[in-house]
Amino acid sequence: MFKVNLSTLLLAVAISFQAVYADDEINSALQKTQDCLRNQNCDAAKTDAGRAAEQKTLEIVGGNAANLQELYDISADIMPMLVQQAGGDSAAMQAILMKAQTDPESFLNSLSPEIQSKIKNIANAVEKSKASGQRP
Repeated sequence: MFKVNLSTLLLAVAISFQAVYADDEINSALQKTQDCLRNQNCDAAKTDAGRAAEQKTLEIVGGNAANLQELYDISADIMPMLVQQAGGDSAAMQAILMKAQTDPESFLNSLSPEIQSKIKNIANAVEKSKASGQRP
C-alpha cells in the first residue's frame, strides 16, 4: 500500500537529517533538524546523501515539488514526537525509526490524526496521478 511506503519514506528523510545534529543540545538540535527539513538550506541537505535522498523522494512523489516539500514539512512535524518518545536519546530515535521501517503501519498509527491525514492526502494524490499516468 502506497501510504505505508510513504510513511517509510518520511522516516528515511527524518533519520538522514536527525543524525547530523546528534551532538547538539536536544532542543537546539530539534530546531535545527526541523529547519533543515523545512527549508533545505542546511549543510546536510547539500551533501551527496542529502541530494540523493531528495532525488529519491522526488521520484516517489512523481516529480511534484509541492508534494516533496509537504513530505519534508511532515517529517519536521514528526521530529518532536520522535524526540519525546526517545527521551532525547539519538540512538533511541534511530532505533524507533529503524523499527518503523519494518512496521510502518504501526508507526503511521502512532502519529497524530492531523499528521496521518496529511500523509494519506499526499499518498492519495500520488496514487491517483500515477494511475492516470500524470504527475500530481
